[in-house]
Amino acid sequence: MVVTIWNELSHRFSNIELVEYIIMPNHIHGIISIVGAPLVGARTTEIDSPKRADTRPAPTTGLGDIVGAFKSITTHKYIRGVKQNGWAPFLGKLWQRNYYEHIIRKENEMVHIREYIMNNPALFFIVIFDF
Repeated sequence: MVVTIWNELSHRFSNIELVEYIIMPNHIHGIISIVGAPLVGARTTEIDSPKRADTRPAPTTGLGDIVGAFKSITTHKYIRGVKQNGWAPFLGKLWQRNYYEHIIRKENEMVHIREYIMNNPALFFIVIFDF
């Protein structure tokens, strides 16, 4: 259910690309590319840009909207699954209140983070079961 909802995010938000993800027993790691988003804090020189306000519209969907929708939809479907399909109820909250974000600015960062995501199940197993 969570995989399906993750993969459907790009249908719901046309300005994103889902790059990589892994769903763990108690968390998810994912890379979401917001297409057309300006670099936060990026500076331009006078040569790059005229001395007036930029007229490009900002993306209407931010990361908070995307993560919020993902959490909301998965929570709603999980509750429905508990009530209608006999899924085991989850005591407490399904998702933590916030999320961790990191803006990937360089290709070598992307490579490193993708490797971390792909190898995370092995790391999780070692950390949990290494006595």
